[in-house]
Amino acid sequence: MSKTLSPEGMKQFHDWVDEYPNKRSMLMMVLRLVEEEFGCIDDDAMLIAADLCGVNVAHVQGMVTFYTHFKRPAHGKHRFMVCATLMCALDGNTDQALEQIRSKLGLKPGEATPDGLFSCEKVECLADCDKPPVVQKDNEHFCSMKGPALDAYIDKLLASEGKTSQQYLNAPAVTMDLRVSVLPQHYNFEGEQQVGARRFDDKDPYFTPGQGSAEGPRTTVIPPPLKTPLTAPVAGGADLNSGNRNSTGTHGGHHG
Repeated sequence: MSKTLSPEGMKQFHDWVDEYPNKRSMLMMVLRLVEEEFGCIDDDAMLIAADLCGVNVAHVQGMVTFYTHFKRPAHGKHRFMVCATLMCALDGNTDQALEQIRSKLGLKPGEATPDGLFSCEKVECLADCDKPPVVQKDNEHFCSMKGPALDAYIDKLLASEGKTSQQYLNAPAVTMDLRVSVLPQHYNFEGEQQVGARRFDDKDPYFTPGQGSAEGPRTTVIPPPLKTPLTAPVAGGADLNSGNRNSTGTHGGHHG
């Protein structure tokens, strides 16, 4: 891990610790903290968040990939998010906003400009359903963002970066890869799937090679293969393979 949180960031973290005795509850706030400090959430930022909150890094990866509002390294400096949920999509509002972005920046949803300045994506509801289409650019939230209003905003943004639309319309866009990397090496080692872990709530539940009982016994094991429903024992001793019950079972027949 090559990055560290600044003294100011650590002070903010410790201020939160006083309010949240369970540090796991702070994870989303800590992710926002590292996102603001580093500009996006990369592998190092996820490792820092896992360490500060005392959770497995896989737990952090799960949150980062579930909540798509977190900024990742593949996103552009200016990130256009266009609501594609039903109320915005009706009457072609979403399609119109996306087409205007494409005509200005040469981007389809899921793409970024080669210089990393702009990116575009479809997202779920941005919570202003009565004023479609809703567009968010980084932390700026816009309602009814189409037509002249959207064109003027993109033109102003391009000018602030010293760019023109023509520069992007002639350059091939880059498909964004928003997948997370694999777990750090010490979380994955030969044989871990056969030996299990200690506890699921451990910060680092897996033993590294060579570690033994000093850290406590493993509490999880890989279970044996499940029996199929046709061979599993059932109440009353029924043999589902043959369709017959055993001699002690009740047949339920009628007596004449």
